[in-house]
Amino acid sequence: MIQNDKRICDGVGLWLENCTGRDWDGLPGLFLDRDGVILEETGYLGRVEDVRLVAGAATLIRWANRQRIPVIVVTNQSGIGRGYYDWQDFAAVQSELDHQLQRDGAQVDFVVACAYHGDGKPPFAIDNHPWRKPNPGMIMAVRDQCRLDLSRSVLVGDKWTDLEAAARVGMARGLLVKTGHGAQQANIPFSFEPGSMQIDIAESLEEALAIFKQETSSASG
Repeated sequence: MIQNDKRICDGVGLWLENCTGRDWDGLPGLFLDRDGVILEETGYLGRVEDVRLVAGAATLIRWANRQRIPVIVVTNQSGIGRGYYDWQDFAAVQSELDHQLQRDGAQVDFVVACAYHGDGKPPFAIDNHPWRKPNPGMIMAVRDQCRLDLSRSVLVGDKWTDLEAAARVGMARGLLVKTGHGAQQANIPFSFEPGSMQIDIAESLEEALAIFKQETSSASG
C-alpha cells in the first residue's frame, strides 16, 4: 500500500483523485467504467505492461474534454482487496493510462475506485460496501466533491451493475457497451429499476460517441 497517500481517502480501500482540479460546479459528467470500457479487460489488471486502450476510448474522452464535460473513471478494484496487486500497482496502471490518453490528446478529470469486497482479505473484507458498484457511493463521492449535476450526467459501462449504480442516483443516461463483459451482459436482462434513466446498448465506443453527438446536437438545436 502507498503510505499516507491522500488519494486513498479512508486510508485503506477507497481511492478518490481529482486529476485536473477544475471547477465543474453544476455541469454534467461522463462517468466511465475502466476495465472493459477504457482499458481492455485482462482480469484483475495490475500490471503496466497489460495496459491497452479499448478502440475508441481516447476519441470519446477527447470529445468530452472539448465539450467541457468532466470525465470520471469509476472502477471496482477487488483485485486489490483479494491481494492480487496493491494501490501502488493501481497508481502505476493509472499513470500508464494517462500517458496513453495524452498521446491522443485526451485526459481524465477524476478517478474513483473501491477495493473492498466480501471475498477480500482483511482489511478489505467488507461485503456490499457502499462504494462498490452496484452501490452508488463512488458516484456520490465525486458529486459531493465537485458538485456535478447527476440528473444530466451519463455513464458507460460493460456490466449492468455499472448502470445500476448510475440509476440509483437518478443519472439521466446509461449505455452498456459491448466491450469487455458487455457482449455477454447484453444477453442478460437487467434486474434493477432504471427510474428515469434512459438505457441503450452500444456495439462499441465509436457507436456510443455517435449517440452522444446526436443527442448533444438535438439538445442544442
